[in-house]
Amino acid sequence: MSHRTVTTARAAEIVGVGYEGLRSYLKRGLGGRAGMLPGFYKPGTDIHDDPNPRAKWKRFSVPDLCLFRMAKLLIDAGFTFEAANSVVSQQDLWSAFAHDRKPVPRLMAIWPPYGDHIIYEPDQMERLKKALEEAPEIVTLINLGEVHAHVLAALGSEGSPQADAEQSAA
Repeated sequence: MSHRTVTTARAAEIVGVGYEGLRSYLKRGLGGRAGMLPGFYKPGTDIHDDPNPRAKWKRFSVPDLCLFRMAKLLIDAGFTFEAANSVVSQQDLWSAFAHDRKPVPRLMAIWPPYGDHIIYEPDQMERLKKALEEAPEIVTLINLGEVHAHVLAALGSEGSPQADAEQSAA
């Protein structure tokens, strides 16, 4: 799992949106609670898990950046923010990006109108082919491996724990 992080400004560049655009998306709950533990509460207290916890974050990890990049691609393809966010705010998707040391050629198929989606692993491409043959008129495919590769390429050596320590020391 990668522990590399970047600032909000650098995250916006990697994702391909403006700084204010990313902040706006985060305030609206981009990424949901994917990759986060539930809150811990004392018995008998009021329970409230912030629906947009990343709005106050100052640094973002590789899995976060991958989810944000996917949301940006979906929005560019015509999905509403809410529809794109419902697709990317999934724990299993965040976990896949968090545990892959390098990009894995997974594909995600998304069917309208409700954003139903399935992730196809590399060994499931025959199942994807069959699903596409039986699919309705519109299906959106996202190459998750390419999303991950884009984020890693944009990071380069920047964002490594070593680079962060060197920046802090400077």
